[in-house]
Amino acid sequence: MLKISGFGDEIAKEFETQLLEMRKMNLNYIALRNLWGTNILDLNPKQKTRAKNLLREFGMGVSEIGSPLGKIQINDSWEKEWERYERAIAMAHFFQCPRIRIFSFYFPEGDAPEKHRASVITKLKEMTDRAEKEGIVLLLENEGRIYGEDGIHCRDLAESINSPNFKLIFDPGNFVVCGTKAFTQWYELMVDHVVHLHIKDCTFDGTFTPAGQGEAEIPELIAALKERGFSGFATMEPHLMEGGQFGGFSGPKRFGEAVDAFRDVCDQAGMPHRQVRVGVIGMGFIGMFHCQCIQEVPQAHLVAVADVQKAPNLQKAQDLFNIAAYDKPDDLLKRKDIDAISIGTPSGLHGDLTLKAAKQKKHVLTEKPIEITLEKADCMIKTCRENKVKLGVISQRRTDPGMIELMEILNAGKLGKLILGETYVKWYRNQQYYDSGGWRGTWKLDGGGCLMNQGIHSIDMLQWVMGEVESVMAQMDTMAHERIEVEDVAQALLRFKNGALGTIIGSTAVYPGMNERLEISGTNGTVVVEKNRITMREIMGEQKADSETIADRGTGAADAQAITNEGHVMQITDFMQAILENREPMINGEEGRKPLEIILAVYEAAKTGKRVKLPLKTKKK
Repeated sequence: MLKISGFGDEIAKEFETQLLEMRKMNLNYIALRNLWGTNILDLNPKQKTRAKNLLREFGMGVSEIGSPLGKIQINDSWEKEWERYERAIAMAHFFQCPRIRIFSFYFPEGDAPEKHRASVITKLKEMTDRAEKEGIVLLLENEGRIYGEDGIHCRDLAESINSPNFKLIFDPGNFVVCGTKAFTQWYELMVDHVVHLHIKDCTFDGTFTPAGQGEAEIPELIAALKERGFSGFATMEPHLMEGGQFGGFSGPKRFGEAVDAFRDVCDQAGMPHRQVRVGVIGMGFIGMFHCQCIQEVPQAHLVAVADVQKAPNLQKAQDLFNIAAYDKPDDLLKRKDIDAISIGTPSGLHGDLTLKAAKQKKHVLTEKPIEITLEKADCMIKTCRENKVKLGVISQRRTDPGMIELMEILNAGKLGKLILGETYVKWYRNQQYYDSGGWRGTWKLDGGGCLMNQGIHSIDMLQWVMGEVESVMAQMDTMAHERIEVEDVAQALLRFKNGALGTIIGSTAVYPGMNERLEISGTNGTVVVEKNRITMREIMGEQKADSETIADRGTGAADAQAITNEGHVMQITDFMQAILENREPMINGEEGRKPLEIILAVYEAAKTGKRVKLPLKTKKK
């Protein structure tokens, strides 16, 4: 996956124009080099603040601090260059970009590069030691007339310094300028250390061209990186009108042509390079959690957050990710440059936000449950279908290694006929948990208690494995908490349409909180999934394999904030890919509706004391 960026100063002098034109090209990142005609290392405080605010306004990230560090003679003042390095570090922190582009020093004409090798390594090692302390990655760009003009010297530096904070940029055009063949000669030598690309193409006579039209072998490079599974930034630096020692110029029209040409190269190689621009609505714990997960998904680009009130996490997200923050969700939804929203509000607000987003032609990924009534869930599904946008519902437990293995067992028919399915969610929430939010524990916004809020993932797993439910009987009560309207203990007996029986046990009153468990039995054996892994696999005629150690994913058994993000990241990734590929997401609205219907049937059965049959009747509008 490539995140395409560009040196904005190749488009225009004014930073506002750089951002405006790059957004017209659907670019989400910019490399900061010259802003308003001033080098990034020389910006004054007012310019820095203005630049950061403009990045936020346009929803743009920063791919690298495009410093000229290292473009000095090897014997020039190191003290002066170090002072500029410290300014580059400060800029990296200010713009929340942990990547600084550097070079590896010019040496006197006529000198062999090896004569200065030791001095170059000493200086770069000193810089890298500082970068390690600051959490910054130095990106060395290959360039003519420096110790790093060819792949041999670039690799030598990477291996000699040997640090995760010192990596290589591969600039194929610069190799051609130096009279060498970029891919044929240097790719295999350098690729293990390359994390970043600069995209310019040219011919051996020095004429710069759009990607794929010169002799820099960019199509071969991208195809090889695709095969390798490369993920990183590709920064456009086309030089189509002029190029020099410290930069180049293309203008907006020709820069756009270069971007289009490079996208064509990527498409021909099958290299993903498009992103979905996302906004998050609902900035409690789970909203901030979604923001953090989105940052880990290359196919997603976080643009803005919103809440119905000035929640502390609004300011926190704005500062942490340098994004726009709104205290009115409608302001976020009006932005035409946002493709999708992620909803982390109280459950009873999912429906209204989804309808508004769908009508604005925005895709919707909502936390569980999809909503708290079937009528609202059906309206969400219908409206998203009518507006041709995707609707996804978070149910990250389906990505657990244990659940994937269980489904493989079932699909292979190894358990025989299913006869019994049981799920246990015996968790603990103290009174403070319910008191911490006025919506918690209410029918209007929470939609239910230990089943609707905490147990829904496990109920989804149960129905996913066992199939449709035919009927339920249930009882529930509020036994351990005050000032809540909903259940904190619940039991249900199920009959599935395939004839199997089932049990649901849910609670938020079982101290100290136990791991959730799913037990599935068939005529040929039993499988137990606890947390994210299979803890028992007993199948007739199957030889026991050596147990495989799987790292436990954190769960919310005793702490709602103790969950890990692997499942969410996987599901968000799938949702973004579903948008880009125009397919159904892993868990669409119809799938998200299924556990909701079971829970509502349990509530009705507990309330009436009668067996309730499914499907439930919905109210006609």
